[in-house]
Amino acid sequence: MKRSEALRSLSREHHQALTIAQELRRSDDPERAAARFHEFWGREGALHFRIEEEVLLPTWELLGTVDAEAAARLAREHLELRTAALALGDEPSLAAVRELGDKLAAHVRFEERELFPLIEADLGAAELEQLARAVAEAEGSQ
Repeated sequence: MKRSEALRSLSREHHQALTIAQELRRSDDPERAAARFHEFWGREGALHFRIEEEVLLPTWELLGTVDAEAAARLAREHLELRTAALALGDEPSLAAVRELGDKLAAHVRFEERELFPLIEADLGAAELEQLARAVAEAEGSQ
């Protein structure tokens, strides 16, 4: 299924997240892998999470019927990922780096396979257009 315009930019960012997740999961150099993750996080990861939490979910609630379980899972997984990233510390372990990679990949799969299809099924064309504008505005203002 082709991703709606409303979610396309977020979906493209998921590709980058999966690339980083794969690096984390395959790494033999935890410090280098952690540095690559933090580079990704500073460049696009943190903003991506904020847009999902502060724009995507509230706009979905405004325009449609939010799946409360899916929204709670998104928030819970964002917290877990932020916590795992902080736990890397100055001397990350290989286990911590690989665990973060596993969590990041699983989270992206959840959003792409479950959350985004729920949103697309719930909102009509006009609402998806409105959501697309809200996401684009949030991405442009940062």
